[in-house]
Amino acid sequence: MSSVASQPELTCAPNGTFSFALPIAPSIVEDFFGVSVRVNVDGLVFNVVIDSSIQIPPVCRSIQDAKYFAMAISFQILVHVSELSSVNTASPTVAAQELAGGGEARVVVPFKAAVRFDELAPAQTAPTFHLAGLEPPRKRDRQPAPPGREPELSFDELFEQWREQHLLSGGAPTTPPYWETLIQRFVAYLGHSDPARVSTQDVRNYRDHLIKSGRLLRTARHSDLAALRSIFRFGIEQGLLPIADPTSGVRFRSSRLVTSRKMMAFSDDEARTLLRAADLEDKPSRRWIPWLTALTGSRISTIVNLRHEDVVKIDDVWCIRISRQAGPIKTAASERIVPIHPLILERGFIDFVHSTGRDRLFINKTRDDFILDGKTTTSSIPAPYNPGRTTRNRLTEWIHSLGLDIGRSSGKDPNHAWRHWFKEKAFEVGIPEKITDAIVGHAQASISRRYGAVSVPVMFDELKKIPDPLSH
Repeated sequence: MSSVASQPELTCAPNGTFSFALPIAPSIVEDFFGVSVRVNVDGLVFNVVIDSSIQIPPVCRSIQDAKYFAMAISFQILVHVSELSSVNTASPTVAAQELAGGGEARVVVPFKAAVRFDELAPAQTAPTFHLAGLEPPRKRDRQPAPPGREPELSFDELFEQWREQHLLSGGAPTTPPYWETLIQRFVAYLGHSDPARVSTQDVRNYRDHLIKSGRLLRTARHSDLAALRSIFRFGIEQGLLPIADPTSGVRFRSSRLVTSRKMMAFSDDEARTLLRAADLEDKPSRRWIPWLTALTGSRISTIVNLRHEDVVKIDDVWCIRISRQAGPIKTAASERIVPIHPLILERGFIDFVHSTGRDRLFINKTRDDFILDGKTTTSSIPAPYNPGRTTRNRLTEWIHSLGLDIGRSSGKDPNHAWRHWFKEKAFEVGIPEKITDAIVGHAQASISRRYGAVSVPVMFDELKKIPDPLSH
């Protein structure tokens, strides 16, 4: 056999990922081309497809780390090949040296790589890493793709077609940017970008990976899995994917789901503390969002995204318009027009709206409030899925700083506690349930309450019945 390099030769791509040439004779590579080998590097288990060039998992933070991975991967591939070959020897190491081209025996003990494996997929998920554009062997009737062949349809291409159809059919414009992030995470976990190669077991493994990595079960089920299911079903219905739905049958056991505690309303004392603190603030988000959420029953996450154009006058009544164009909303019923309570108007809210020089009332684009996942909005990078996320988080921190025993652990999530407080007050003063539903944006539960919209003047007259929270 011809001699080869004694150590793997590294190549660094422009994106910082490494690949290396296997130190195996070309004839051996040709014989075992496309064979998948399961390797274990310091507890990280993954599959490598034999080719003349091998991609190293994107976890190496230095050339030294990449060298360590290359040596470990090479040795394990050589041992595996030796077991499959006709070389008859009692020592896998000697066999590996023979397959590598013979020569002087060497024992290399590589250093410990400075890589945090706790951030990676658990061993049993075994993601496959291979050279971009090269498909590894597939199970059943699927054969290895020729070298250099790109997937017929990548995840990016499939997602773009889904996005176009979603928006044309009237879907929420805030959904695609969020789901795109979720799909990209799944692709990174898989190690390839071909949706046609995804199996049900891949999806199950990813589900388990999310749970073990600390992902909230509710989020994993209603966001991560929902995004995958929608994308795959779209691809199959459109004839873009020649596979069965790999998300079908993937479930979350109910016994594993944490039963959420029922969220409670703020007490009257807590409401007074928060609103008095708000009256002392100059920062717009702290000054106005507590009052707006208290007296409209809206979620903080909804109010924080209000735009200048969302404050409107209808039938001589000042209102706020809540829509999916401003930011994420929970349901179709969440889109609505809500009168502004006189207590908010008396405090000068309209003057504030007229004086602000920005599109978003509570978000300053010139600061990091408009940064999502490290990307600042520019002409080439679209506005984020939820532009008010940072502002909302800071407001929540401010609420906690007031010394109140609130939060999910206490059964009082600030995003919902005002909502429940408003409904309690509406009930106490006798506001009809249909009108309360219209104000807070609840889907009307009773058939008898579904007929006929509630006018703005009627809502405003009822809203005025709620007394000043600071006077009690």
